[in-house]
Amino acid sequence: MDLRTWIGGDLDSLQNRLSNGIFSVIPPDRLIERVDDGGIAALYVTWHTARHQDLSVNGVLRRRPEVLDGWAERVGLDGDTWRGLAEGEDHELITQLDPEAVVGYLMAVIAETRSWIADGDLAVLDTIPDSAAALEQIGTPADRFDWLYGMWEGKPATFFLAWEALGHGYNHLGELTSIRNRMGLSPF
Repeated sequence: MDLRTWIGGDLDSLQNRLSNGIFSVIPPDRLIERVDDGGIAALYVTWHTARHQDLSVNGVLRRRPEVLDGWAERVGLDGDTWRGLAEGEDHELITQLDPEAVVGYLMAVIAETRSWIADGDLAVLDTIPDSAAALEQIGTPADRFDWLYGMWEGKPATFFLAWEALGHGYNHLGELTSIRNRMGLSPF
């Protein structure tokens, strides 16, 4: 099996599990709910997952415009595209976002990554990209996100694909599954 097939299959599986196990089960209007007396809303987890993959794959690795550029108006975001990079929920942001559009945006990000893996130039995976430039380009405050600048600094390009696109995506799939179940929506 070659790298394109393996990584592409993992992206397909992630997209399928999100689509069929989470977003077809949790109604869009319930994505903003916080279970367990104040937990993180599924909408924020979805947004956070999309922002990390989009910025990592498109901004850092590919050095091209993010998928968000075509979705910002639909999702309800007006500037400060760094919002959502933090693990802790941005409560004000959640009230601005359109749940259905955020789900569509995440699916579009995964599809774009999948398309690049299938047909794109993967030579970038042999580099150490300038992650700080991508964070700075979207105005990510260095004082509030020093942890992210530090975590990404000097990492090989494969980190951004293996962790940010896949590992991080599957990690938050697990979180979304837990939220779905605690909402009483487990299909099992």
